[in-house]
Parts: sequence; structure tokens; C-alpha cells
Amino acid sequence: MARKRSILATEIALRGVMKKNGIIIGTLILVGILVAGYFFLNKPLPPTSEDLASRKTVEDYFMEHMRIGAGEAKSMASDGVMLRLSPSSTLEGVVGNLYYYGFVDEEAKFKKLLQTSSDSTPGKEDSIKSGNNTIDVNSNYYLNYSMTDEEIADTMLNKAKFEPNFTQYSYLFMPGGPDPF
Repeated sequence: MARKRSILATEIALRGVMKKNGIIIGTLILVGILVAGYFFLNKPLPPTSEDLASRKTVEDYFMEHMRIGAGEAKSMASDGVMLRLSPSSTLEGVVGNLYYYGFVDEEAKFKKLLQTSSDSTPGKEDSIKSGNNTIDVNSNYYLNYSMTDEEIADTMLNKAKFEPNFTQYSYLFMPGGPDPF
């Protein structure tokens, strides 16, 4: 009889342990599903056709800010443009404008590219920081729509053209082809 009580007590104890383990395992599975769902739902989505349709071009910029016609704006932008960064420019603003005007398609990917690309020129003291890399302000950068994201990142990090009289024009984009020199 004592043996039966001992076996019964052991079975009850095992059921309690198994119940506890079941609750722990169930909780871990639930937490795993929630974490996986969080990462799945928070990854950036590719731009939708609606997003792309709401974006503008530098031709639109020229028509809105310089008050010129569509034909003239298209002609002015055909050889590329100069992106002008003022002392108040920020990384978010630069990347946002490059996205909005159609030079890059994914802001987060381009920010990462600016951090990981080679920066062979030392930045000035007031440069925009992107990781260990720098983008100079008071400078112009030649861009065109045929450039890849990598070429644009290289231009932003290594091909600044300092502009001593930066306040002469307050435009973000100016017409201008590549510098022949």
C-alpha cells in the first residue's frame, strides 16, 4: 500500500512538472511567434506604384522653384543637375530629397550604402556624418538619373565641389552638366 502511495505521489509530481514544462514551452513558442511577427511586419516594404507616382523629378523642381516651362525645365535637367547642400542640410533631408526626386528608390538602403561605401576624402568640420563617412556641406554634387545608387553614394562621399559663395542661390537643385575638369 505504501508502494502504491509512493507511485501515485510520483505520478502526481510528474504531472505537475509536465504541466509546468508545458506552460514554459508554450510561453516560449508564443514569444518566438511574436518576435518573428514583429520583425516581419517592421521590415521596409518596396515602394508602391502610388508612392512612385507621388514622387517628383528635378524638372518638376525647376518648374516650381524657378518658374519656368516644362520644355525649358526638361532641357535644363537633360545633362544632369547639381545638388546643393547648405550648412543646414541633414542626412535625413539629403536622403529624403534624393528619394523624393527619384534618384534613389529605397531610403534605408541608401543610408546604409552611405555608411558602408568607401569615403576617401576627409570631411570638413561641419560635414554631415553617416557612420564614419562624411558628406560636405556648402558644396555641389553632380547627379543624373542614369547613375546607380553606388555611383550616387560615391559622388556624395568623394566628389564634393566646395562653393565659397553658397548663399548666392537658395535652390536645392541647379541645372548643370558634369564638370569637364
